[in-house]
Amino acid sequence: MLPVLLSLRKAATPGAEAFASGCAATAVAMTLVMLSEIPSLRPLVLVGYALLGVACLSVLSGFKAFFELPTWWPAVLALGATLFATLLALGTGGPDSAAARALIALGIAAAAFVILSISTLRLRTVSDPMARRAIVVGAAIAGVTLLHIAAHSPAATVNQAGPAADVAWNFAQAATWLLYMPILFLGVILMAHDRVIAELKTTIARDELTGALSRRAFIDLGERVFAACVAHNRPAAFLLLDLDYFKQINDRYGHAAGDAALGHFASTVSACLAGRGTFGRIGGEEFGVVLSNHTEGEAFLLAEEIGRTVRETPVGRLGQPIRLTVSIGVASASAGDTMTDVMVRADMALYASKADGRDRCTIAGRLLPDASTRALAAAAAQLRAADDFSLMPQLLRDTG
Repeated sequence: MLPVLLSLRKAATPGAEAFASGCAATAVAMTLVMLSEIPSLRPLVLVGYALLGVACLSVLSGFKAFFELPTWWPAVLALGATLFATLLALGTGGPDSAAARALIALGIAAAAFVILSISTLRLRTVSDPMARRAIVVGAAIAGVTLLHIAAHSPAATVNQAGPAADVAWNFAQAATWLLYMPILFLGVILMAHDRVIAELKTTIARDELTGALSRRAFIDLGERVFAACVAHNRPAAFLLLDLDYFKQINDRYGHAAGDAALGHFASTVSACLAGRGTFGRIGGEEFGVVLSNHTEGEAFLLAEEIGRTVRETPVGRLGQPIRLTVSIGVASASAGDTMTDVMVRADMALYASKADGRDRCTIAGRLLPDASTRALAAAAAQLRAADDFSLMPQLLRDTG
């Protein structure tokens, strides 16, 4: 498992370095403990126990980093309390006393909880802050118990005959001693794998510059929303937004200003939507909004609200505010429509908004997305690009 943990370290997974150190320390500790069975190498057992303690502390450090916990106090408190109780039980009743056995049983239960949480439930559990703290506390208790078992109940006792209860007890201790740390690191690898996959999905689904959904993720989600609304006879609508004169912003103020304008525009629209729709970037300066449970008229009112908000919220660039406006096409979904059908009608409506002077909204109505309409929509996109290239807009004058 160590090479896998080291690869997670290269991938900058939080806590991977501590987990890799704990895995290496565990491997060396187990080797030294096994070698200590040779009479001449008996002193190595103390070094092995010390390294096992280091491994347990490394695991706690790895969990703290992975879960991004702000403080150590839950782990320190659990570690200190368990260590104190263990020493007290050993000092008063010995390793076979009822108190010592109760503490070992608690530690075995804690080890089982930690392994179950990170191996089986994984991110479904560790997404809860309380569960994260519980896992760290459980790992602290299990670590102390592991050292207790290693020092006072060697794994060889599993071979001893006797009553069934004693055999089961010895087997539980031996299994904890031999299997807890390996299974723990396997669970850590699975948990880290889930995190890497989740981060990759988030990266793919989000546009890096604007934070809006990427084109692919947006269209996939939009198709599901439209299909669900049509299947349940609920209204659905689509807004196609195009930032006016974006090329002129790049030419006049520079591409850094253009990037700032896109980011500002996206954040402004997202704030205006306030969760009422799904917002995504289709490409360049074109964005889309999928609206479930919105009629065409309701979508038009929201589009006007977005246009007004964008108009009244200029983007500041080096102390020089730049006014932004947006042209919007509105289309609704009907029975049998696909996401592409609605987008084509919205694109035609958007071209009408551009042709009428920009900074306005247009409802598509019942345009049928046949082959000629699709071709006309593509031509409309080219015409918008040509218009943005040739016209010098008045809206780019400084508001100050």
